[in-house]
Amino acid sequence: MTKASAFRPLAGHARDLALAADRRAQWSVISDLLQACFGHKLFTALLYLQDHRLMKRLHTSDESISPLGGFKATGNGPWSRLVLEEGRLYVASNEDDVRTVFSEAPMLIERGLQSAFNIPVRHAGRVIGSLNMLAARHAYDDIDQDLAAVVAGLCAPVFIEAMQDAASAAANVDRSVLDSV
Repeated sequence: MTKASAFRPLAGHARDLALAADRRAQWSVISDLLQACFGHKLFTALLYLQDHRLMKRLHTSDESISPLGGFKATGNGPWSRLVLEEGRLYVASNEDDVRTVFSEAPMLIERGLQSAFNIPVRHAGRVIGSLNMLAARHAYDDIDQDLAAVVAGLCAPVFIEAMQDAASAAANVDRSVLDSV
């Protein structure tokens, strides 16, 4: 008799991601993976173009809260420094934490999104994006950081593909008209 692997659920998502035929299917698998590992009421994915200091929303589970497309300038705020520059996880436990980072905090809180968990995604030593989950208060207080690192690694190829498409568009962006984080 063979022993059941503790990695079976994660391996199933990894296989599904590798077999996903297009980006829509890839994001669906990633959303399911994040839901299984951490849970979320809202999931968004941001591509980070470090050379241009721009971000682009690649995926959202709810466009009425976080619309797709367009670019956003990165600033020198605490979230940008922590997640994009230092490549560290960000956890917001409650409404006060959410207010310190998100300009749209009142709307998020009103919709029951009082906590956040952001996982930086890296490639070749650089942060190339962020997996962002929001849920009810204290949902991410006890997250498994090692699991987050594994999940980010599984998702990196999807960000790399998107980066190739977005880099040329970013070169023509007028930063003076963008919101900043």
